[in-house]
Amino acid sequence: MCIRDRRIVCAAVAATMAATLFTGCVKVVKIGEEGTLTGQVEFNPGDSVESIWDSQVIPECESKAADITEVLNKAGGDLTSLGEEFDGVKTASATYYNYSVKAEGATITAVDKDSFYGTITLSVPGYEGDTVITCQIGQYKNSSIRDDMSFINFADFTNQTEWNQINTSMLQKVDETVVQPVYDQLTEGATVDLVGCFTADSAKEMVITPVVLTVQ
Repeated sequence: MCIRDRRIVCAAVAATMAATLFTGCVKVVKIGEEGTLTGQVEFNPGDSVESIWDSQVIPECESKAADITEVLNKAGGDLTSLGEEFDGVKTASATYYNYSVKAEGATITAVDKDSFYGTITLSVPGYEGDTVITCQIGQYKNSSIRDDMSFINFADFTNQTEWNQINTSMLQKVDETVVQPVYDQLTEGATVDLVGCFTADSAKEMVITPVVLTVQ
């Protein structure tokens, strides 16, 4: 056998042995069952929010919520100046602080159910300033609830997509369980109690995303 032939045979044997060894250490896993091998399960934002909403989100909001009138009077016309007052929370990558607030006996002075971002405008007892107070009741446009929670951190999520998904699911929870049950009762002149969160990204506008909303 010539040297060239011996090389071909050796190469073939080596390839066969490598294939055998390689095949011996590989486990075939069906698509969708990767978690049984890696220990990782598919992220489900809806289930995640469901598991923390009543047990953690609402209790934390209620426990640290500051009275809206007190917050507004302290701000003196500039909500962005509050900083860490009233347990203000700002994530590492955020520009603005988030706060939990509450009001009892707030009067609805205007209702907007026609705009893409539906709101009710509120007048709260004890505040006579010009800061506009609104509560979201339609499409929701911020992440103030997620960002105000002490136990929710970006580092706990795999990527930005999951971080955004958890916020979207929270806002869906707000709409389904907080706003929709009282939606038809949200009329001008009605009196409401609420607990919610806002982001201080405007000096003279407080846009609250509610976690508790009741009509008296």
